[in-house]
Amino acid sequence: MKTFRSVALALAFAGLAMPAAAWSPPSVGTACSGTRGSGPERAAIAGNYLGGRALRHGIVDRKSFQGCFRSTADCEHWLAGKARHFPLQPGFATCTRVVLR
Repeated sequence: MKTFRSVALALAFAGLAMPAAAWSPPSVGTACSGTRGSGPERAAIAGNYLGGRALRHGIVDRKSFQGCFRSTADCEHWLAGKARHFPLQPGFATCTRVVLR
């Protein structure tokens, strides 16, 4: 009987640990990086997306993503993909030209 309790207790603790892993934040993309000070300048396109998707019973999964792109067309293609997966409003989707050093 003591062995059964030990096994049941171990399984209960293992079951409690599993949902915690589901709450780890997803990777959100790569921000445009630069350095401070003087140096050569380069242009990039910073993409930002905020949206959500309905999961169940009024629960909404909201996510924010960022990315750095070489062209506006690449950024807009990325935004369209995010909008397919996270279509709920309110949200924003922008492609902004930035100058990096």
